[in-house]
Formats: sequence, structure tokens, C-alpha cells
Amino acid sequence: MKNNRCQDMSVFPEATEAKMDYGMGMDMGMMTCCPSQTMMCPPIYECPQVKCCHRVINYEVPHIIPCHTKTINHHVYRHTYQPCFSYSEEDESSEIYEPRCCK
Repeated sequence: MKNNRCQDMSVFPEATEAKMDYGMGMDMGMMTCCPSQTMMCPPIYECPQVKCCHRVINYEVPHIIPCHTKTINHHVYRHTYQPCFSYSEEDESSEIYEPRCCK
């Protein structure tokens, strides 16, 4: 069974068993367990647990889309023609001469 405790104690050199005294005036390197209820045992350093928290951060990015409306007016002219009648009269006159008998 694998021991879940950290094997590298060089990160915490003050926590090595040879240096732990805890103000009791005795070498704690020889102690593996608490001899009585009144004494304090040295702390056991566990491997740090890394908890990963994934967060989703939503951003609102406004986009400005200019919209221009151009109105084109088409004017269509329909030309119609109505006859406007006028009347004119011209008189021509012709003269006819009958042959004369005397010349």
C-alpha cells in the first residue's frame, strides 16, 4: 500500500525529526508516537492537495454595425398625346376664260 505522505521534507527543513523540540527540552527524533496524553506529538506533514476550480467568465462585447438606408425615388413621366384639331380654310379661285370669237 502506498504511503500518501510527502517523502521530500527538504521543502520544510525545520520540520525534520532531528530538529523538532517543541519547547519540551527533549530530542523528538527518537519519538515515533506520543508516550502519554499530556505530551504533544510532532506534526505530520502531508503532501499538499491541489484543488482545481474551473471558472467560466462570460464577456459581452458589443459590436456596432452601422446601417444606412438610402431611398431612391424614381419619377416616371408618361407622356400622352392628345390631338388638338384646328381648322383652317383656304379659298382658291380660278378663272376660266371662254374663247373669244374676235381677235
